[in-house]
Amino acid sequence: MRERVGGVDVLSSVLIGGRAIRFAETLFLACLVAAPWAYGASPDAVRYALAGSLLLAAAAWTLGLACSGRGLPALALPAVGIPCLALAQLVLGRSAAPIWTVEALLVLAAMLLAACFWSERARDGAAAQRLAFAVMGVCAAQAVFGAIQWSRGPDRIYGRLSPIVTTPFGSYVNHNHFAGLVEMGAVVALGLALGRARQGRALTPATAGLGGVALGLVAAHLASRSRGGLLALTGGLVILGLLFVTTRSSREGARRLGRWVAVAGVALVAFGLAVVPAASRRHLATLLAGPSDLSGQYRVDVAAATLPLAFSRPLLGWGFGAYADAFPEFKQGHGEVRTTHAESDVLEFLAEGGLLGLAAACWLGAGVWGGLRDRLARSRDAARNGLAVGALAAVGALLVHSLVDFNLRLPANALVFTSLLGLASAPREELPALGGRKTSFAVCIVAMGLALAASWHAAGAVRLDRALAASDASARIAALDTVLAEHPYLSEGFRARGLAWRDWPHAAAEGGLGRLMRAERDLRRALALRPRWGEAWADLGWVLYARGDRDGAGQSLARAAALDPTHLGIGQVRAEFFARTAGAPAAVEELRRLRGANPLWSTAHAVALARRWTTDPALLGGLDLAP
Repeated sequence: MRERVGGVDVLSSVLIGGRAIRFAETLFLACLVAAPWAYGASPDAVRYALAGSLLLAAAAWTLGLACSGRGLPALALPAVGIPCLALAQLVLGRSAAPIWTVEALLVLAAMLLAACFWSERARDGAAAQRLAFAVMGVCAAQAVFGAIQWSRGPDRIYGRLSPIVTTPFGSYVNHNHFAGLVEMGAVVALGLALGRARQGRALTPATAGLGGVALGLVAAHLASRSRGGLLALTGGLVILGLLFVTTRSSREGARRLGRWVAVAGVALVAFGLAVVPAASRRHLATLLAGPSDLSGQYRVDVAAATLPLAFSRPLLGWGFGAYADAFPEFKQGHGEVRTTHAESDVLEFLAEGGLLGLAAACWLGAGVWGGLRDRLARSRDAARNGLAVGALAAVGALLVHSLVDFNLRLPANALVFTSLLGLASAPREELPALGGRKTSFAVCIVAMGLALAASWHAAGAVRLDRALAASDASARIAALDTVLAEHPYLSEGFRARGLAWRDWPHAAAEGGLGRLMRAERDLRRALALRPRWGEAWADLGWVLYARGDRDGAGQSLARAAALDPTHLGIGQVRAEFFARTAGAPAAVEELRRLRGANPLWSTAHAVALARRWTTDPALLGGLDLAP
C-alpha cells in the first residue's frame, strides 16, 4: 500500500533510499579493494580521486538515509571533531601550510565518513562480512603479488625501477606500509576464525579456511622484513587476546579462551618465522637491538625533533597536513633529506592537531568503544562478535605500528583502518540517530560539494604532472599558464613557473627584468599558499638578487635559512650570495654553520665549495668539524 506524507511518496522514497545505500556500499568496497594497487594511493592524483570517490559514496549513503527518513549514526558526532578542528585551524590562521590543510580536510572528511557509513551499515551481519572478506581479499592479493614480484626483482614495482622506490614490497614503495595493510587483514581473519570456532564449538571447514588465510598473511607480512610490522603484529595479537578475555562473562571461560587465543597467536608468528628465508629472520631479529642502523637513527632524530615542534603550539597544532613545512625549523641534522613525515603517526598527529586534536581522537575512540560494548552486551552471535573484536584489534595493530611509522598517511591503509573502526563500532541495537531526514540531506549536500572539490584537486594534480614534464622553459610556462588559471591552489605549479621564468635563457638580455618580475610574482603566490616553504624563500632571494635588490635578497635568504636551517641546498645558495656580496669569510662562515648543522655532510665537499672563493688555510680549516 502506498502512502504520501507531505506530498512525498513514502514507498518510492524507501526504494530509492535502499538503492542509494547499496550503491554507496558497492563504491566504498570498490575503493577499498582498488586503493592499494596505485602505490597505496599515495600519488596526489590518486589520493584526491580516492577521496572524491569516497565522498561521492558518502553523499549517496546520506541521500539514502534522508529518503528513508533516518538520521546519521551515533558515531557521526565524534567523527566530525577532527575535520572541524582542521577548519578552525584555517579560519584562525594557525596552519603552517593553509593549502595543505585544505587538502587534508578533504581526505579526513572522506575517511571519517567511511567510518560512519560502516558503523551504520555493518549492523547488518551480511554487510559486515562483505567488508571483512574485502579486507582479507585485498590483503591476500597483495601478499601473493608481493611474493611473486619480490622473487623476480626485489627493487622493482610492476617490473620498473623508480626514484621514489626505497624498499618496496607488493605495490607499496615502502615495505613497512605493505606490512601495515597486511597485519590488519591477518588479525581480522584470526578474530573471525576464533569467533566462528566459539559459535560452532568445533573446527569447521570455514574456520580452518580463515585460519589458513591468517597463516598466509602472517607469512607474507614477515617476509616483507618490516621490524615495525613485527612489533605491530605482536601488539595486535595481544590486543585481540585481551579483548576476547575481557569480554567473557565467566572467569573460567575467560581463562580458557585466553589460552586458545595465546596458542593461536604464537602459532601464527612461529609459522610465519619458520617459512620466511633465514636472512629475513636475521633482519627481523635486529628489532631487539633498537635503532642501531642509519635508518633507525634517522627515525629517532626525527621523533626527537618533532616533540619540540608539538610543544611549540600545544593547543591547536601546526595544521593538519602541514607537517612537512612546519618541521624543518626544528630539524636536527639530515639536511640532505626532505622530511615529509614524522616516522610516527602519533607524533605527527600531535604536532599537527595539538591537544585539541588528541582530545578529538579520544572522543572518536570513545564512540567506537561504546558501539562495540553495546554489541558484545546484547548480541549472542559469537561469529559476529568475533569479527567486531578482530576489527578493533586490527585497528590496534596499526596504531601500534603508528608509533614507529606513518601508515595512516597512506590513503589505502587509512581507508582500511577507518572502515574497520566503523565495523568495530557498529552496535547490536540501533542507537538514537543524530538528527533526522534534514540532517542527512544536509550532510549529503556537503559531501557532494567536497567530492567535487576533491575531483578538482585530482584533475589539477594530473595536469600539473603533465605540465612539469615539458622539456623546455617556454613550453613549461605555456602549459603552466593554462593549469594555474584553472587550478590556482597548486603551490608547486607557481614555484615551477617562477623558476622557469628565472632560468629563461635570455633573462639577462633585453626584457629580462620583466621575466624576473614574473618569477618574483609566482614565487610570492606560492609562498602565500605555503608561508613556511624554505626552498621557495631561497628561490625568491636569488630572484631578488638577480633583480639587483640585495637587501630583499638577504632578507629572503635569511628567512629561508631560519625556516630550514639544515637544508644543504639553501645553505649553499646563501653562501654563494655572501661570497658575491660580503666576501669569502662570510661565505665560509655560512658553510661552517651548515657543516655544524649536518655532521654527516662531507667535509671534503664543504672545502671544495669554499675553494671557489678562497684558498686561505685558516678559513678552510674552520670547516673541519668532524669529531
